[in-house]
This record gives sequence, structure tokens and C-alpha cells, in this order.
Amino acid sequence: MPQFREHPAAEFLRSFPVAKGAKVSLERVIAQRATFAELSATALLEPSLDVLLAKACAVAARSCNVPMVKVLEHRPSSGEFLIVASMGLQPGIVGHVRVPADPSNPAGEAFQTGRPVAVRDVGNRPDYHLPPIFPSHSVVASANVPIIGLAGYYGVLEVDATEARDFDILDLSFLASIAEIIADAIERVRRHSDLQAAKEARELLLREHHHRSRNSYQVIIGTLQRHMRQATTEDSRRRFDDVRRRVFALASLYDHLIGDTTAGELDFCRYLGDLCRRMRDFYGTEERGIELLADCPDFGLRFDVDTCTALGTVINELVANAIEHAFPNGGGRIEVRLVREDDEPVLIVRDNGAGFAEAQSESIGLSTAQRLVAAAGGQLTRTNAKSGTSWTIRLPPTTEPGATEKTTRAAPVPG
Repeated sequence: MPQFREHPAAEFLRSFPVAKGAKVSLERVIAQRATFAELSATALLEPSLDVLLAKACAVAARSCNVPMVKVLEHRPSSGEFLIVASMGLQPGIVGHVRVPADPSNPAGEAFQTGRPVAVRDVGNRPDYHLPPIFPSHSVVASANVPIIGLAGYYGVLEVDATEARDFDILDLSFLASIAEIIADAIERVRRHSDLQAAKEARELLLREHHHRSRNSYQVIIGTLQRHMRQATTEDSRRRFDDVRRRVFALASLYDHLIGDTTAGELDFCRYLGDLCRRMRDFYGTEERGIELLADCPDFGLRFDVDTCTALGTVINELVANAIEHAFPNGGGRIEVRLVREDDEPVLIVRDNGAGFAEAQSESIGLSTAQRLVAAAGGQLTRTNAKSGTSWTIRLPPTTEPGATEKTTRAAPVPG
């Protein structure tokens, strides 16, 4: 059987001294249990620690019938408490007033001893050197319990009255239970903060990686351009240009990733529009008299990075092929459209050029495009029209917002 570590507060509660035959009001027990259940529900649903602490103070005040409650957070660096939540105290106290975390006051004594401290009349304790907040609020009686979590002591929950009174075992055990909820909430917030910090650090490293990769791709593109100009045969220049285009597609993806905080999956519609804008600049379509239109409505499509890499490379190859071959007599128009056919997303790359020459099928880029689409789980088909060529890409399965069933993701792109 696995061994579970007991929560410190449970051990703390069981150690309370209870006089044999002691009796308490059933009405008080029920009332405190009701308010405890109310606070427990708040702790489960409320993400804000400040709101929960304020609620805990209100619950403690009502259940113990006191006018003042405060939560004191221990600050190890200064050896003091900082009042971080309160009820019934003067304005300007929370977040500003500090109290010594030593046995010179009831809260410090409870923290140092790890035991509840209940004082009927603080004025009758000559060993106390009470902080100014006591006389300024006319505090006479005080009950304090440590706030204990799995990782240690966080501070003290204190309730105060303006007249002498006793706090019995029911009051102290109830306050200890509230303190346990506070401790659990503090640890939850700290765990969340740690996870958020780790997430932000990973995202920062990922963005830095993308920046470096993007810069490396730009260097490669420049090198390929130089070698393409130096090539001595048309076939060599064509092969260098095919590789250059593929590297451009990858560089465009990395540029897009830099601005995307959810690098696990990308908004494909937004990526497609961004890619078309980059292709206009990269290929100088305006200078060539070619209009590159992008119609990418937000269908909510999301693909992983591998699938976006494959599809981006294919779209780039189809557009580049049209720029190179479709308009021998001058300018024209290329359209990249995302549409729905039979309620399925379909990508269309279409030009109004001279039509597709069968000799183009031997292009390294087009043969690569066929393999990439197939490996990603899609389908690429070509249609020759009277004026121009149309390519249809039936996209691979994905999960769209509102879908009730998650389909299989695309396979990794082959090298």
C-alpha cells in the first residue's frame, strides 16, 4: 500500500487539548460547518488569492463573533509579518503594516511555537510588547493559529475582539481549518506561478530558437542565390532555385512562429495569409506585373508545425511554378483560396496563365509537392482550364472549434 503524508494541519488539529466531558453548542457547530463549507466552495472556484483571503476573513469573523480578522504573511527576509488581508481594520493597513514575527505578540508567539495562542486580555501579558496596531484598534482579546502547508509555515490567521473574552477549542479548531484552506490556496497559487514562469521561459527559448533558425535560413537563401548566379548551366540554376524556394517556405514558417505563442499548433488560415504576403515580396510579383490574391477566411483550422511546413512548402512551389511558367507574355493573376466543398476545407491555387505544360511535371518542386501532400494526409490534383491551371489540395484531417470528435493528425513530413 502507498504511504501518504499526513497534512500538517490535520496533525495540528488532532493535538488540540480537549477536556474530558467538554461540551459545546450544537448550533455553533452546525453554523461553523456551514460557513466552512461555504469557504471550501469558494476555494475550489475562486482563482484569486486576494478574494479568497477576504472571504476567509469574513467567514472567521462571523463564525467566531469578532469584529476584526487579519491574515499575516511571514516575510523571512525581514523576520516580520505583513498584513495581507483583513476585515474590520482601518483603511491603508493591508499591504503596508508589518508586525514582528517574534513572541512579543500573540501572532508571533503562535508562529514561533507552531501552536494556537488565545489570550483573554493582552493587557495582562507583561511579556508582550504589542505593536501599535493593537492599541490603535482597541484590541483586548486575540486568538491566533499558524497557517501551515505541506511546504511549511506561511503565516498566521488572527481574530481580535475589543473586550475580554475566551476562545474555546471549537473556535481554535475552526480557525485552524480555515488556516488550512488558506495554506492550500497559497500553495496552489505558488504552483501556478511556478508553472507559468516555466512556461514563459520555454516560450522565450522557443522564440529565440526560431529567431536563430530564421536568420540561418536567410543566410542559406543568400548563399543559394549566389550559387545560382554562378551556375554555368540552366539545369544547375533551376535546381538551385528549387532548393531556394523550399528554404524560403521554411523561413516563412519560422517568421510566423516567432509571433505565435502556441507553437504546438498553428492557426492555418492566419499562416496562409502571412505566407502569401511574404511570397509577394520574395518573388517581386508587383514588379513582374503579377497579382497574387489571397482569400483565407477564418475557418478555425489548426495544424501542427510539421503539417504547416508541408502545406506551406507545397503552396510556395505551386505559386513559384505559376510565376515562372504561366505568364510568358507578361503579367497575370494567381489566386490562393481557402473554400469549403461538401463541408470539407479545400485549398485552391489557380492562375489565369498559359496553361500547364506536361514537361513541367518533371520539376523537382512539383514532384516534391505531390509527396509532401500525400505524406501529410491530403490529396493534390490538377485541373487544366482554357485559361490557366488550377491546383486543388484536399487538406488533411484536423480538429476545428466546435468539433465533437478529434480526428487523426497528419503524419510527419518526410525529409
